[in-house]
Amino acid sequence: MSHWTDTFFTGFWSNMQRSPAMADAAVREARVLRKVLRLRRGSRVADIPCGDGRISLELARLGCEVVGLDACEPSIRRARGKFARAELAGEFHVGDMRAPGLQEGSFSAVINWWGSFGYFDDDTNLEVLRGFARLVRKGGRVLIDQVNREYVLRHFIERGEHTSGGIRVVTRNRWDARRQRIEGSWTFERRGRRTRRSSSIRVYTPSQMEALMARSGLRLERLVDGTTGEPFTRGSRRMSSIGRRP
Repeated sequence: MSHWTDTFFTGFWSNMQRSPAMADAAVREARVLRKVLRLRRGSRVADIPCGDGRISLELARLGCEVVGLDACEPSIRRARGKFARAELAGEFHVGDMRAPGLQEGSFSAVINWWGSFGYFDDDTNLEVLRGFARLVRKGGRVLIDQVNREYVLRHFIERGEHTSGGIRVVTRNRWDARRQRIEGSWTFERRGRRTRRSSSIRVYTPSQMEALMARSGLRLERLVDGTTGEPFTRGSRRMSSIGRRP
């Protein structure tokens, strides 16, 4: 059975991720990640899913040893090309985050960045997190970044419109309270070409994420604001949950 993630991150979405604004943001985001995960030069980091290597590239420039994994083969090819042009070492694999197939216990950190968690049903999301926990060595950290559910629901936007990288994006959102998911309908348009996509993301509260991490063999170390790296508050727009393997 097909899943919405099979096609969503191709085409227009991928083009937006390669815009200059997103590249600039990656520099700041990588610095936040280095700070909150206490990464050092030589830290081995898994970026899952890595997309085109936007964050991977900046982490490598900061001295990390990066391994990226993504289900989209064109994205992996572009990530490899970025690293080759920058003359940086990096390892990239086509694969599914539900079964990453990377060496267990070999990473200082696993990064699941910018709303890339909650794609599946609750049982599968738990298995994804357990897989991440197995990848890090003892004392290693797993970071899961999502929107702050409380903030999003307090300022819920049923219809939004913006332009990114020359692409007009119209979104229609619905909160499914029973399933605790944001159901999205997306329209991408540029130069007369239009594509429609759907998304469905389970959004967790802080206490739910703490329980999920505990069931995955991780201890929730702290919550931070994903945009700044400062301590998480109810007013934060994003919630980065950092779990540590005992």
